Amino acid sequence: MSSTDYEKASNGLDRPQVVEDPIDPTIEPKSETTGQKGVDVAYAAFQESQNIDITEEQFYRVRRKIDLHLMPLLMMTGFLQYFDKQAITYAVNYNMRADLHLVGKQYSWANSIFYFGYLVWQFPSLLLMQRFPVGAYFSSQVFLWGVFSFGVAGATNFAGLATLRFLIGAAESVQLAAFALITGMYYKRDEQPFRLLGWYSMNGVAIIAGGLFSYGVGHFGGSVALWKYPFLISGALSVTWAVVLWFTLPSNPATAWFLSPEERVIAVARVQQNQTGVESKVFKSEQAIEALFDPKVWLTALSTGSGNILGGVAAFAAIIIRGFGFTPLQTALIQCPSGLIDLISLVIFTTLATYIPNSRFAFATVATTIATAGAVILYVVEPTNRWLGITGFWLATGFIPTGFILGLGAISANIGGHTKKITAQALYFICYSVGNIVGPQLYTTAPYRQGLRANIVALSLVVVLGLLQICYLSCENKKRRAYLEAHRHDLNEVDFQFRDLTDKQNPFCFNVM
Repeated sequence: MSSTDYEKASNGLDRPQVVEDPIDPTIEPKSETTGQKGVDVAYAAFQESQNIDITEEQFYRVRRKIDLHLMPLLMMTGFLQYFDKQAITYAVNYNMRADLHLVGKQYSWANSIFYFGYLVWQFPSLLLMQRFPVGAYFSSQVFLWGVFSFGVAGATNFAGLATLRFLIGAAESVQLAAFALITGMYYKRDEQPFRLLGWYSMNGVAIIAGGLFSYGVGHFGGSVALWKYPFLISGALSVTWAVVLWFTLPSNPATAWFLSPEERVIAVARVQQNQTGVESKVFKSEQAIEALFDPKVWLTALSTGSGNILGGVAAFAAIIIRGFGFTPLQTALIQCPSGLIDLISLVIFTTLATYIPNSRFAFATVATTIATAGAVILYVVEPTNRWLGITGFWLATGFIPTGFILGLGAISANIGGHTKKITAQALYFICYSVGNIVGPQLYTTAPYRQGLRANIVALSLVVVLGLLQICYLSCENKKRRAYLEAHRHDLNEVDFQFRDLTDKQNPFCFNVM
């Protein structure tokens, strides 16, 4: 299509609100892989892929190679991050509050301040990750959170603990957002739920391993206070793993060290149908503004913020369980089934979301409804009926992560434009941080009725927002289909690919639900 013809086709079209005027396809963008300013680091590989025939067998072989090299790195990092973040919940089971002279709400603040660090550093960290190679920058953050966690063992008062928890939160703030972005770079939309499951399920594994580790710590001897071991071990492991990541985590499929030049082209061609691109190193303010005013970004972000008020239960898990009359060693073991339920829930719902099209938010809503039922049980039962109360605890903490990860995956799947995507990720995790800051503050006085009651309200709101999200995305998709049908002879899908366009600029970018 000539520039004049394209103008005729574009001007005067009755575009739905979800689609902005597309760029002129006759303007040839430059590729960042050659060191020039451009639209997507993978554009050169995409152009090359248009000139070769790629078989399904080649697609499968490259995907398998990506799985074997990339997924173990993400999974191990996910395990260590969650183990590191939760170290404080294992430590509090062994007199940490007494040794550090924590009084009043100081333990609550020690948990909340982690997310203040998360909140402050989230967006700057994402911008730095856009500016520098993803693998190198992310590895540096893993190294830092390991150093800070190791340092907690040397804290002697609340000030020291709070400072280090803030810094740990800041360093860890990039992890989930980075993993969601990386998953979107390498995998097609229908492949993403399983890969999200792969690395996010490590939270469940870490809960189980952490519970068993905490139980083992209770049998340690020697002069070192027991509460210090979780921080010493998690910190040392993270620092060591950061060195491995520095040399092994690639920045994007167009430069992945474990792929041959031909395989890199195939890897880029594989994600062509996503319509969301791979990565751009150019910050575009107009995309950031678009993210700020996009309803689907806010629906997902507010849902996440509400759901993570439940983080107060996780922070006070050991204290709540001991409130039912269990010993410290029993408490350590009773936390393990939450991780197992988490794993089972993730496997079931992400498998269903993979094989049933446009079902992510529906299954996220079902999982959240089950978690809400658990929160109700935990609130209404008396401490004397302890096993029913523990069942509610397991349901609430075991099912809510499923809704969270399916929502996080939707950001990568539905948002186009790299700057818009990282801005949406930042808004998502700002709300995530706020929810986790508020949660522990609701647990002030045993038996923590205020916090347990707030969980029911927050999770009910998540269910409502999930239903609104389904309705909104359905309406967007309907408008896109009508628009493309009306102008199917005017627009060419290839003109919109790998140009770092937002989902609103690209009429072929349909929402997954």
